[in-house]
Amino acid sequence: MPVRRWSVVLLGSGWLLGCIGCAEQPPAWISALPASKRDICAIGVSGPTYYAEDARTNSKAAAMTELARAVAVTVTSQMTLQTRGDATSSDTAIRERAGFSSEVVLTQAQVREQWVHSGDNVKYGEKGTVYTLVCTPIGQ
Repeated sequence: MPVRRWSVVLLGSGWLLGCIGCAEQPPAWISALPASKRDICAIGVSGPTYYAEDARTNSKAAAMTELARAVAVTVTSQMTLQTRGDATSSDTAIRERAGFSSEVVLTQAQVREQWVHSGDNVKYGEKGTVYTLVCTPIGQ
């Protein structure tokens, strides 16, 4: 009996010692997008969701949106100048309305990698946060 007890303790201690310093390391592309002359890439992030697959889908959609913005963006701006008053006083108001949109279809964009944060490092969000790297060829 004592031999078994010691073997369990030794196995448990070995496991604990083996995991000391085992910090979750995110992929390098989370800090810096891959440099490429052939592709343009973007990252999308989704916080944790009730269903893990939803976070993956949301992260991919966010990455595709960012990629579309990087490829082509249309900016619209409208400014209105309105003056009210009479010969002795006046009130002038300027209103500006701006927006952007992208109608790019990213048919050749592909998910290169996804990473799910499974640790406690708040730098990368809550446990279950998903990062997605998508890339598309330049000039296509």
